[in-house]
Formats: sequence, C-alpha cells, structure tokens
Amino acid sequence: MSRGDATREKLLLSAISHFHGFGYNKTSIKDIVSEANVLKGSFYNYFKSKESVAIAASDLFYSVVLSHLKLENTSSPLKRLRKFVRFIVGEMRQTEFTRGCLVGDLAAEVTIATPELKQRIADHLDEAARRLAVVIAQAQQAGEINPALPTLEFSRFILNSLNGAILGTKAEGTDASMRLFERFAIEPFVIKPK
Repeated sequence: MSRGDATREKLLLSAISHFHGFGYNKTSIKDIVSEANVLKGSFYNYFKSKESVAIAASDLFYSVVLSHLKLENTSSPLKRLRKFVRFIVGEMRQTEFTRGCLVGDLAAEVTIATPELKQRIADHLDEAARRLAVVIAQAQQAGEINPALPTLEFSRFILNSLNGAILGTKAEGTDASMRLFERFAIEPFVIKPK
C-alpha cells in the first residue's frame, strides 16, 4: 500500500468512526484529521469535502456489510438470510449496541444540503434491496419462503423492518428488537416442512 493509500485509508476509517459515533452533522473535518493524525490540508488531497468523505465512508462500510449477504445458491437461502441478520446483531453486540448501521445513520441526517450523499444513500439501500431480493427469490425457489410474495417489494419490506430493528436495538441497548424483527418480519413467511 502506498503512503497516499495509507493516508486515505486512515482518513476513511476516522470518518467512519466519527460519523458512526457522533453523526454526520456533529463531525467536522478537523475531528476526522485529528483522529487520523493527518494535517488538515492533506485531507483535500483525497476528498473535496465532508460530504465526499461521507460518501466514500458509506461505500466502504456498505460493501463490507453486504459482502455478508451471500448470493451463491449452493446452500439454504433462508439460512443465509438468518446468518446475515445474526452477523448484524453480532457486530452491534461488539459495540454493546451503541452503534447501528452507518448508512442508516447517515440516511437520518441527509438533507437537500447534501444531495450527492442523499443519492448515494438511496443507491446503497436500492442495492441492498436488490441483493436481498436475489436471496429471497432463491428461498422461494427452494420452497423455504412463500412464493406468492412479490420478491422486490418483500425485500424492501425486510430491509425497512431491519433498519427499524437496528434503530430499536441501538436505542434499547439489547438485541430484543432484532429478535422481534426475525420473528415477525421473516418467520411468518417461512414455509414449514411437513
């Protein structure tokens, strides 16, 4: 990794930490460069603004999260969906439920003042819904989930419910909301073996 790549990565990791911990509006470029131990002027060699570093941070964060939603169709899709939910709970447990989804947190703060970030968040959520739809379609074909459900709409319902459960889990400091999510947003649609 070149020195420039290492500096950019330090800035990105610092941005993720601050946006995740304090939110977009409460984080300044000064906060990001201070934690990264990088001169403020150097920040602009890598990012044109706080909004652009937030976009890059959301890209990195969401690519890691979505990599845990496996699209391969060599194992039970329902098990992969449940494993993805448990991965999220595990990640939240590691921070004692103080952090949720960075993209969800940013979504709560985007405004017309941050149009590029707003669009990127919408793109991330759309990509997540499409990936989830692939797994749901596989589960329907495998006879694990009700095949009458419209796949993309159901995936958006699951994603919206998941984001709400993440917020609840973060607020409550327990995994109770995530357990309710799995019980009421997934299990009623599962086809039980006869």
